[in-house]
Amino acid sequence: MILFSPGPSNISERVRRALLHPDIGHRESEFHTILTALVAGVRAVAALPPGPAYDVTFLGGSGSVGIESVVAACRSVGRVLVIANGPYGERAAAMAREFGVEVDEWRLPWGAAIPLAELEARLARDPVGALYVVHHETATGRLNPLESIAALGRAHGALICTDAVSSFGGERLDIVGWGLDAVVASANKCLRGVPGAAFVISSERFAARALATPRAHYADLATHRIAQRDGAFPFTPPLHPLFALREALAETLDEGVAMRIAHYHALAQRTHEGLSTLGLTPVIPFDASGHTIVAAPLPPGVDYGALHGPLKAQGLCIYAAQGAMARTHFRVGLIGHFGLEAVEQLLAAMATLPRGR
Repeated sequence: MILFSPGPSNISERVRRALLHPDIGHRESEFHTILTALVAGVRAVAALPPGPAYDVTFLGGSGSVGIESVVAACRSVGRVLVIANGPYGERAAAMAREFGVEVDEWRLPWGAAIPLAELEARLARDPVGALYVVHHETATGRLNPLESIAALGRAHGALICTDAVSSFGGERLDIVGWGLDAVVASANKCLRGVPGAAFVISSERFAARALATPRAHYADLATHRIAQRDGAFPFTPPLHPLFALREALAETLDEGVAMRIAHYHALAQRTHEGLSTLGLTPVIPFDASGHTIVAAPLPPGVDYGALHGPLKAQGLCIYAAQGAMARTHFRVGLIGHFGLEAVEQLLAAMATLPRGR
């Protein structure tokens, strides 16, 4: 089964074998060794400089636990502007409110481009302690201009926090050059690990302003950060997902981060072209979209089940859209361990399916 999903998706046999790692105790030196390798792998993929300017902190759970840890910590920095042009921005704002964060949610239509001039005016008019934005909104495939957004936020003194769950390792992401302060990612997206492990890359600036006081219990970033400096977890770690992530990071570095990004770019370009040829023009134009998921309209007169079922019977599993879009759209995820031949197989299968009236 080829999983055209935004994660979890198909993994390599190399990563699958890592799940058979011998059992270890998480209070033993063997775990410290694995945690050290994980930190080194993330730092290498992210091109972080040596030294204490940035920390890498792991948490057990999906990418959402990493997001929760960051927005909860933001309670210490004052008002937070959350730009929401999709469900994941809206979810982050909701999480923040639950932790008592003062949230200014700038809600835009799903998939809308973020107007940078209006953002600059907002920041000049109402300064904030932190600016939060999703890099790649997978509901629509919109890739937000994080570099420009970060520059505006930094110019007005804000910490820059981003959900890079669907972009880390799959899109250009210059954490140092763009001045990002908190970057959330997870094992089972572009890195092609398995679900169960998230991580946060945080700057010294973020640590000084946001991590002085615990703001959550399980999802407290400060608590995890302190424990992991001693090679431990404050709670039971997700050992097997971490074993797989260590191998997935090594696999990514062996391939080369630039090559992995180019691979996703090629798959996305062919998917955009092929769907457009079928009359299913993607929601976001290719030059404004991410390269790991494509959202497109359902064929006229065909609901999602009628499209999904016949494709799945052929071993091709597409992904449902979200919210109101679920009635009218579907998605094709491209992060799995497969190549252009899988995309061609999907497009060919779609071309043979009957259309509705």
